[in-house]
Amino acid sequence: MSGPRDDASIEAELIRRIAAGERGAFDELYSRYSRPLFSYAFKFLHDRMVAEEVLQDAFVKIWRTSPRYNPALSRPFSWAVLVTKRLCIDRLRRMKPESVVEDPTALQSNEAVLSHQRSPSESVAVKEEIVRLRSMLDKLPQAQKDSLSLAISKGLTQQEISDALGMPLGTVKTSMRRGMQRLKQLMSHCYE
Repeated sequence: MSGPRDDASIEAELIRRIAAGERGAFDELYSRYSRPLFSYAFKFLHDRMVAEEVLQDAFVKIWRTSPRYNPALSRPFSWAVLVTKRLCIDRLRRMKPESVVEDPTALQSNEAVLSHQRSPSESVAVKEEIVRLRSMLDKLPQAQKDSLSLAISKGLTQQEISDALGMPLGTVKTSMRRGMQRLKQLMSHCYE
């Protein structure tokens, strides 16, 4: 029975063979990695078509950079995930800001799922809350809004947000902290 250490050895050998131009080795590595790498890209990007494009780009990059892979620095799968992650971040950077930053509360999708469970008066109250929350978010400076949106809607870490927005990590941390403080103030005034 093969364990993780055996798999890593086999996969490192596949990468060595890919570097030598062996198409069969590439096909085998693809069959091992395509599902988990697609899953990773989809969780990161929340868009099936974009995740498929990133997966294709990741395997092209794996093919091209395989001669530089060093098994002493990382396990084969970790290396492939890193290649995929960098491509996901690059894709986020290239997207228009409005498509990168989704509705941070995901209110539209939640509203559609839950609306059938509410009475008409509850639905009206929820819609009013959504409008009020969006209004508060619109009052935030763009950096604060973008940082909070990526954290909430995409579940990105502060480092990933820094990479995606091309902002220093310290700036992202400050923007998020100030954005949360400002939302708290706006909410307290709204419900007085």
